[in-house]
Amino acid sequence: MTATRYSGDPMRRPGDTFAGFLTGDASKDQRNVDILLDTIAEVNFTADLDELFRSVVDKTLGITGAERGILMLFDENEELRVEVVRDALGNDLPKAGLLYSRTVPEKVLKEGKEVTMMDAASEANAQLGQSILDLRLLTIMCVPLRVKKRTIGLLYVDSKATSREEFRESDLMLFKALSYQLAIAIENARLVNEAIERQKLKQSLLIAQDIQKRLLPVGGLSLPKHDIYGMSLPADETGGDYFDFIRAPNGHVGLVVGDVSGHGIGAALFMATARALLRAFVSSQPDLGSVFAELNNSLERDMGTGSFMTLFYGDLDPRENVVRYVRAGHNEPLLYRAATDEFEELSGPGMGLGILRDYDYRVSEPVSLAEGDVLLLFTDGIPEARDLETDGKEQFGMDRLQEAIRAKRSRSAREIVESVVRGVREFAGNDQFEDDLTLIVVKVVEA
Repeated sequence: MTATRYSGDPMRRPGDTFAGFLTGDASKDQRNVDILLDTIAEVNFTADLDELFRSVVDKTLGITGAERGILMLFDENEELRVEVVRDALGNDLPKAGLLYSRTVPEKVLKEGKEVTMMDAASEANAQLGQSILDLRLLTIMCVPLRVKKRTIGLLYVDSKATSREEFRESDLMLFKALSYQLAIAIENARLVNEAIERQKLKQSLLIAQDIQKRLLPVGGLSLPKHDIYGMSLPADETGGDYFDFIRAPNGHVGLVVGDVSGHGIGAALFMATARALLRAFVSSQPDLGSVFAELNNSLERDMGTGSFMTLFYGDLDPRENVVRYVRAGHNEPLLYRAATDEFEELSGPGMGLGILRDYDYRVSEPVSLAEGDVLLLFTDGIPEARDLETDGKEQFGMDRLQEAIRAKRSRSAREIVESVVRGVREFAGNDQFEDDLTLIVVKVVEA
């Protein structure tokens, strides 16, 4: 046979070959080398961990001639867990009530190197555990599975075999080489599985993002006396912000901006639920205070502890040119008065939705609008956007927000929205925000 160089085992010295393993019984050593080569090929092309575990344990038993093999791995809680127990006939053995030497694995983990015992039940080794004596184990081999100096598990075999010739130095060397390959294969398989799960999650997020985008109004809303435009930019693939325009049965228009706690799919689902409920309640209930009471109780009951959202609902009467509103813990909208070149805040009491059942939401007094006035509804991601050049110590703030509105007060609602977003982006220094950016601008074009 032509010697095959093996470069994967860190125990081998430069120039060593598998021929160096051939000691004593050359036919057995040749079989062992064939098993190892076959195993190396298998572990490098198998992503199914359960299949890989069983196969490697079987091959380990083939190499060592042991009666039983156990593969143990550390779980996410850093506890050693038995993954596979097999006998020499290729049968799975029950994990429940499994008896094996506990002290040998502990010794391997403590010292970071293999343990080989050829006469485990002798008096000299009795201190290593009563279970060895109880099980009448005569031979034990245990090696750590290590990746980059980190132990991820153990490979353990034992036997009641009486022959001291059953395990030889070549068996141990092959056993260690196999454990090294197995550790790399397990780590690679985990990385592959994690990549697959990340891809699945990314695909799910893209689907959720697409659904969420479809739920938001496209662009603006044009009324005879009012120019309205909205925009929402999520910080993640899916965000917790949303805005909406709701045409009520009485001819009024609902201007809605909301912010769900958190990000991701959970926040997106909460937002979609709140949107659907709000639209349903507005269409069937003329009193806005009652609408919010029902919405709050539904979200508190159905969405679970720890989830909540802030919401502002502006009830615009286009004919009378007035707005009434309910504020559920949300940022106070800004109202730019063209006649005085000053800003007002639409303030008022109100708790976030989904926090406290049976909360009494109040509707504000009517606020009159005049030609040239600009009403801005927004989420806190805009004033709280941080400047990267100051390491996030400075925020965009309300002053900059007011100046962005004032600078474009004579332009369309869309241009005002785009000016605010552009200002936040330039201030933050990039397009990656810590929080979602959502806003609605209502420009009064005729009194």
